[in-house]
Amino acid sequence: MPARSLWGTLCRLLLAALVVLAPAVVFAQVKPDSAKKPASTDSVKISFPADSSRAKSAIPTDSLLAPIDSAIADSLKKKPARDTIKTPIARPYTPRSTEIGANGWHWTRDQLFESGAFTLGELLSRVSGVTMFQTGFILAPQVAGFYGDPSKVRLFIDGVEMDAINVRNGGISDLAMTPLWLLEDVQVERTASEMRVHMRSWRVDRTTASTRADIMTGSENLNLYRGWYGQRFDNGGVLQVGGQQHSTVSAGGMDGDALGGFARLGWARGNWSVDGTFIRQGANRNSGSRFLAATPQKDVMPRFQGSEGLTYLRFAWRDPQVDGPWVQVIAAAISQGESSSSGSTTGGLTTTTTTAKTDSVDTLAFRSQYTVAAGVTRWGVRLSTTNRLRSVRGKAIFAPGARAEYDWRKFNFSAYAEQGVDSTLRSDATVRVAPFSWFNVGAAVSRTAPKNRVSGLTYNSTRLEGAVHWRDRWISGGLVTVGARTLAAPIELDTVLKAVTTPAVTGTIFSLRGPIGRGWQVDMDLIRWNTAGPYRPQMQTRTRLFFESGFLGRFPRNNFHLLVSGTHEYRTTTYVPLGTNPIGQTTPGASVLSTLLEIRIATAVISWQYRNAMGTIYETYPGYVMPRLTNIYGVRWEF
Repeated sequence: MPARSLWGTLCRLLLAALVVLAPAVVFAQVKPDSAKKPASTDSVKISFPADSSRAKSAIPTDSLLAPIDSAIADSLKKKPARDTIKTPIARPYTPRSTEIGANGWHWTRDQLFESGAFTLGELLSRVSGVTMFQTGFILAPQVAGFYGDPSKVRLFIDGVEMDAINVRNGGISDLAMTPLWLLEDVQVERTASEMRVHMRSWRVDRTTASTRADIMTGSENLNLYRGWYGQRFDNGGVLQVGGQQHSTVSAGGMDGDALGGFARLGWARGNWSVDGTFIRQGANRNSGSRFLAATPQKDVMPRFQGSEGLTYLRFAWRDPQVDGPWVQVIAAAISQGESSSSGSTTGGLTTTTTTAKTDSVDTLAFRSQYTVAAGVTRWGVRLSTTNRLRSVRGKAIFAPGARAEYDWRKFNFSAYAEQGVDSTLRSDATVRVAPFSWFNVGAAVSRTAPKNRVSGLTYNSTRLEGAVHWRDRWISGGLVTVGARTLAAPIELDTVLKAVTTPAVTGTIFSLRGPIGRGWQVDMDLIRWNTAGPYRPQMQTRTRLFFESGFLGRFPRNNFHLLVSGTHEYRTTTYVPLGTNPIGQTTPGASVLSTLLEIRIATAVISWQYRNAMGTIYETYPGYVMPRLTNIYGVRWEF
């Protein structure tokens, strides 16, 4: 019989058998033997492996229903695919914290999103000693000064230093362009003179796919969408992709839209790991107005259309955070480009002034960075070296660095020295001593030595702190001294800014962390300098009152969590240089109150924050008014 005819006959017989025998199988009104038919020479013989359960089946093995029954039985026998944990993709070396008391300045992935921050600048504004300068909502430029110096905030992603190579920025990072959404860990290292931000990108370690989507909306016509997908494979392979798109429409300008992307392909098994990672953050920002007088100055902040990107290939042997030796080799490419189209061009650079319209720039900056890092950890001692080779305008520049750490429950010590890309020699040491469980004392000292006086002044900085643990509360205080130095100019905010020299200054620091009753807790930080100076208000305070609980007595499976917080920020008058005058521009002091509510049900989080709830009219940089009464709400869902 032809194959096609045989197949048609079998299909018809199978359909007829289903119609005739299905009621018998369901209602058991026909004896099993009545379903048996004589074997045919053209029939397809089905054989089964020996199985005691099969032998007891009510349907004979030569029945036409046997293939269906076999498929059902096999599907019931199959176990669901197991969710196995694979060796994680490499993580960068991160120094251990030497902060005293409860000060950690460390955020995990969940804590990053629970913070309510949309940009790295908004996150770092929580750190004691940081002063934020922002010219508008979340798309506007953001610059942070540490102890009054905008150039002393350095960024590292997965062990690659994110050099600010865009000519618009003047060597100072725009924190609005750093993609906070793709990070899983942020650790802040505060020395006596600079702040290093160590960031680690999102990783996955399970063979079950990890997927998540976030949707946010709110005031300023904000619309934000995020999505992630990541999965590990049985052979150790890893695939991750993610993206974020958001847009705003603001009355003061500097609105627009931004699109970020993330992708990783890699493999990790045992002690070995290799991955190629791509990170890109683009922005299309409109020009903004400045209010320095009764009449606003239109389009003073120029339009910006560009992107920042990082692409790297990394080889790693062993984990830097565990005992034993480790090595990482990274070949990275940093790119920062701009293709704005409004205004005119002067010398190929963006010109932003306080009195006239700006022009545009069409540039592409690219820098390769090769990093070799290695170290060993044994008996609490961590020794490491990080050496970077950069290509700057066709010239190879080598920047070596070394670190030594010792960690014991009552004593922590860290010493670091490096030669920067600009040949500046930097060295610092921090120590924390805990002679009693209720008492900590810490000290930090730093020395910054530029290559020559043209690059700035050589200066020393110190910080001395003490903390007392009293009734579950940590109370700490201390002194900060920063020597006379030259401050770099954040020309992205205003190109009339010039490098200025500021005299030595001393500041008093205070913090309080812990419970205040009925589940409520407080975090408060204060810093007060003996005098105000450029980029440094005389006093800043930040107080956060919050309550969070999973109510495990009522929800023992931990499928519910509540976070309620209110944050009050205050700063006195801020001075900004005008040309060579270090205090030529001023911003009045301001008091701002914001709230945050987060409710997690299973794997979905409902979030609502109300910024500047009192409607305060305030500025963080002269002439740029910040949004008032800003509502932001949405949901984050992991599935």
